[in-house]
Amino acid sequence: MRSFIASDVCCGSLHPRTAACAYQVAWSINPHMIIGSADPVRAQHQHAALIRTVRELGAHVSMLPFVHGAFDCVFAKDNAVYVHTQGRASALLASPRHAVRRAEQRSRARDLRRAGMHVHAIAAPFEGGDVHVLPAGRGAILGHGFRSSPEAIRPLRELTRVPVFPLELVDPALYHLDTALTVLADGTALVCDEAFSPASRRAMRCLPLRDIITISRSETTRFALNVVEIDGTVVTGTDSPEVTDVLRSLGKRVVHTPLDEFQRAGGSAACLLAPVHGADQATVAQAATAAIRSTAA
Repeated sequence: MRSFIASDVCCGSLHPRTAACAYQVAWSINPHMIIGSADPVRAQHQHAALIRTVRELGAHVSMLPFVHGAFDCVFAKDNAVYVHTQGRASALLASPRHAVRRAEQRSRARDLRRAGMHVHAIAAPFEGGDVHVLPAGRGAILGHGFRSSPEAIRPLRELTRVPVFPLELVDPALYHLDTALTVLADGTALVCDEAFSPASRRAMRCLPLRDIITISRSETTRFALNVVEIDGTVVTGTDSPEVTDVLRSLGKRVVHTPLDEFQRAGGSAACLLAPVHGADQATVAQAATAAIRSTAA
């Protein structure tokens, strides 16, 4: 069973409701963000549909609480990389480059520690959206250049216990690895070449991948590669004929659930769902559920 950790998109009922209680685009830290462009109510419906879809496909999803006023906390994949090794759930907590994302990290660290999870800190700039763990323990890819530093290689390798392959990102519109690349369960990578430096494009050809399929930049900047795969079904927030045709040719089923309200802030399906890596995925997801209970208590 695949397991994910996601974030609520609004505060609970523990305090009076204010404008800071729900997801919105309130600042601009990437080229996609236009302040005030998102509809919070519509975003809540889209997020609920995504979570429902993923659960109906058989995945386990645990929800962390929305962090009041930290609107980008909805992009749960950025907060940490989650693993379960040697009988213990662990998280490599992100160290965001932008100050507006640091407040949510304090809340995330507190909740995860309350749940008994071992939280590893990192000093160098690092965000979970720059990590893709390859299937079958073949390694992990770290994107660097905009949000993460190559200095994250060592702690990421120590946490995941697999080789870490760095790739340099050079397109500001594709600022996280998960906006520029996805690797399917069979090891096939869908990639936007323009997102990477020439040296990284060459290095990519040496990675333990089954195949590399190039996707146009125009579709990639629409978040067509920011997807989640569950047992042969790919969940996407972008209706992209180009990518859908590729996926279907590979035998994948494609499910489209609109996420344009989140794309206005620079993220889509993969950004909203933090995968759990390791032998006992459900343990980490259950730890996140426990964190919610402890926060609400």
